[in-house]
Amino acid sequence: AGALRTGGYTPAPPHGFEDQPDGADLLTDPALIRRHFPYLTERTVAVLHTRRAGWFSGQQLGMYLWERARAGGVELIPARVEAIDAKEKIRGLLLANGERIATDTLILAAGPLLPHVGTLLGLTLPVYSERHAKLAFADSLGVIPRDAPFLIWADPQTLPWSPEERDFLAESPDTQWMLGNFPPGAHTRPEGSRHALMLWAYDARPVEPLFPPQFDPSFPDIVLRGLTTMLPGLQAYLGHAPRPNLDGGYYTKTRENRPLIGPLSIPGAHVLGALSGYGLMAACGAADLLAAHLSGDPLPDYAPAFAPNRYDDPAYLEWLEALDDTGQL
Repeated sequence: AGALRTGGYTPAPPHGFEDQPDGADLLTDPALIRRHFPYLTERTVAVLHTRRAGWFSGQQLGMYLWERARAGGVELIPARVEAIDAKEKIRGLLLANGERIATDTLILAAGPLLPHVGTLLGLTLPVYSERHAKLAFADSLGVIPRDAPFLIWADPQTLPWSPEERDFLAESPDTQWMLGNFPPGAHTRPEGSRHALMLWAYDARPVEPLFPPQFDPSFPDIVLRGLTTMLPGLQAYLGHAPRPNLDGGYYTKTRENRPLIGPLSIPGAHVLGALSGYGLMAACGAADLLAAHLSGDPLPDYAPAFAPNRYDDPAYLEWLEALDDTGQL
């Protein structure tokens, strides 16, 4: 939120947000772009710098929340839910270890396993999952400065292959797709003292979640090649990049990419899920909203936009049918 500024530009510090502008800055002057972002390709015609954005450690946030929860009396029971007693209302659940927990309140927050847990209640939840991966490797050449912001390439592209590579890839139906058009969204950022994180959801087809997730072995090379379009200095790594660390999981989402937060049709059953790719950004606010549902506190005016019963509204379903944007962040 905030104003869109054009013309001049005030760089953001790599840490902190106090006394910094909100909104966004649009840079279209090539000299200004080169002065502040010399590592970007010279073909860059515009840079949009969104303020009040960045990143933080999900692991540290999770540990902080877990410590606060334990201090409040929360107990963790490592077990698999085998069945849910929901005759007319929530009455309890049966764990795989044989233990039964009696309760009249149940929150489904199973991430990619939401559809499976929903079936234990006889419900079909309107969510699906996409496999998303990220890679990290040592940027020993310092192509991505340590004070660089989160960089996202906003244009579709084809990958830079040599003529020999193109001929090789064209020979097999299994690799011909690598010669086609790829979507926008290749992105990267510095990590720690010398590493870079790289992500690109070029394959966002719905998948059945498997654990551990299985990733395309060509993913590191494709992402690196895609990012050379934005960061030509990365070309130095093609063919002999440092061994990457590959990690990832699933984005669980609804068709319109809004989360599910609120009561389900069975009394006592609630859901908090489908946080897609904005889980860290929305998790605490989503929990506050669900807590208001549970406690009976006044709900914010946006609560219906995330409530599961929105799919009971014919007007909402009609809007969904006309939707031509996935809403992916």
